[in-house]
Amino acid sequence: MKKNIFRHGIAMVGLLAASVGAICIADNFYVYSGGTVAFTAPSESIGRVGISADKTTATVYDKDGKELISAPLSMIDSVTFDVPQVEKPVADILDVQFNADGTATDVSPMHNNVETKASGALTTYFSNTYGRYVAKFANTWAGSTSGYYKIDYSSNQAFKDALADGHTLEAVVMADYNPPIKEGEAKFFSSHETGGTGLYVCKSAKGKNGKNELCFLPHVGGAWRHASSGIVPEPGKYYHVVGVWNKEEGKDYIYINGELMTTADAAGEFQFPKDNSNWFAVGCDAGPSGQLGWSGDVVLARIYDDPLTQDEVALLWNEIDEMQQASQPDLVTDVEFTSGLPVKVGQTFVINGKGFEAGDQINFVPISEGETVVAEGTASVDGFSIVIPADMKDGQYRLVVVRGDNTQDLGLIKMMVVETFPPAPVVVAHRGYWDTEGAAQNSRASLRNSQELGVYGSETDVWLTTDGHLVINHNAAINGVTIQNSTYDQVKDMTLSNGEKLPQLQEFLTMLQDKSKTTKLFIEVKTHDSYEKNMAVTHAIVDAVKEYGVEDRVQYIAFSLDVCRELAKLVPPTEVAYLSSDRSPRELYDNGVKGMQYTQATYRANPMWMSEAHQLGMVVNVQGCNTAADMADMIGMGADIISTDKPVLGMEVRQYYLDNQD
Repeated sequence: MKKNIFRHGIAMVGLLAASVGAICIADNFYVYSGGTVAFTAPSESIGRVGISADKTTATVYDKDGKELISAPLSMIDSVTFDVPQVEKPVADILDVQFNADGTATDVSPMHNNVETKASGALTTYFSNTYGRYVAKFANTWAGSTSGYYKIDYSSNQAFKDALADGHTLEAVVMADYNPPIKEGEAKFFSSHETGGTGLYVCKSAKGKNGKNELCFLPHVGGAWRHASSGIVPEPGKYYHVVGVWNKEEGKDYIYINGELMTTADAAGEFQFPKDNSNWFAVGCDAGPSGQLGWSGDVVLARIYDDPLTQDEVALLWNEIDEMQQASQPDLVTDVEFTSGLPVKVGQTFVINGKGFEAGDQINFVPISEGETVVAEGTASVDGFSIVIPADMKDGQYRLVVVRGDNTQDLGLIKMMVVETFPPAPVVVAHRGYWDTEGAAQNSRASLRNSQELGVYGSETDVWLTTDGHLVINHNAAINGVTIQNSTYDQVKDMTLSNGEKLPQLQEFLTMLQDKSKTTKLFIEVKTHDSYEKNMAVTHAIVDAVKEYGVEDRVQYIAFSLDVCRELAKLVPPTEVAYLSSDRSPRELYDNGVKGMQYTQATYRANPMWMSEAHQLGMVVNVQGCNTAADMADMIGMGADIISTDKPVLGMEVRQYYLDNQD
């Protein structure tokens, strides 16, 4: 147990002349300020605690009357004795533990099922600092997701009751992005969708200091109750983040590294997310599917039934702090390697990183059965090069660097050994190359970036206004205005996140007229709310492309089969692809459509569709490939085109295949 002598500046008068030993027998004495320990000493050395006559200052004296610490009462949270029997809080609702094979397990008393949502295993590595496996996410920051963990509580009434009467969320995270931080909501542990609760990095408009800050967000009393910390997470730095909603007090709190950063009013009843979103995500937000992705590490993710006190949060932080203080420097840092791409025996394989030394050894430790594969190599300033050994087999391995008696786990790697490499696909930047400074999805800058990068294609989305203007935007509405039901004047001054005005298609077509650039424009004809509108926008787009003389620079995609059929009559059918994933290659071919652009999940569920499409002379495009492993899987199945939110990675993968062609 823990005994408070005074708390939040309220002195116990009887203490002024009393001996500390007469009040409590304990091992240690603590003074807390700003949510952290400002002073500690063995209790046997403390003589007394005094309060100044004007009741503004507290002073701690030793047995001989010597002053040990003096501070304004306004700066002191509490003075406590911690006896040895005190235990840190237990995460009784959810306690996610990441595993060596990339899966995760709930070790809380509830033992909730934790699903791994990825095409393959997610990446984990063993942290010597924290003594546990850590999950590493490569999702698009505040964007699309390639992997996350899902904990569904939709049918768990005990879980819901625990959230509804007050709760605490805890996570230790590290962000991975290239500064400056990208605008948007990046969620590492949350269950949000018109309700719910979670920890995340907020949009700048919601930040305490007007920046993208670590934030706790429960939906209570009919509104979102933002508790923003004021702290922008620095890439490469770990943060202990705790969000507390105390229903009885009608308050929520956010703590960073044990320090209380913000308290906000949060009175009322807890609002759960929509029915299809009653699940927690680690690595992104919930919603109908994973969204608003996190890029970086998550060490732990926990939920407590009770709203923890400041002292209890301090206990949690002290444990993490001790681990960090006791940690030894890693053998190597800034490690990056590609998982899932095919390799050939004898091929050079490079692990990027700092600190490799001559004599280092790389061990490939199999996750399941098999012998450890040992590889020696050559160290350089930027990494370590090995030659794929003859005994390397397909499978998942833990990649471990060995230096004498010391080892360091670098992460999980999937090895796919081949004799020959399949042809290299071309790359399309989904909504342009927007994941960089100064750009936004479907912006002029995103197309310009795609052209400079030299990708095969840059995808964009087109709507038709009521007065005949072709407007570029992904969603049907912008700032609450539905484009297809509005005039151009009603939307022309709307701005994208990078400050650009909403583009028109003709501006993009003008950019295509630069013959020094080879990038094609993949135009998605957005599905309007009537057949007549769909035909009107289709013809308007094709006419505009002809007017600007860039027919050889444009290809078309659409979710509407009616639109695809019409396009196939107006342009070469191999330049048209269907998006809805619900038709076989033969059905498309019989409808005059010679292209298909489906999700990875569709191709995996129908593994013969790619070969069937090729036999019919069709072009196969895969959408949503945002990791090298996903790209490799789809290339291995026969993809001609890879559509991705990460075109730089896509181009690197393409070059890798080109470099290794026989």
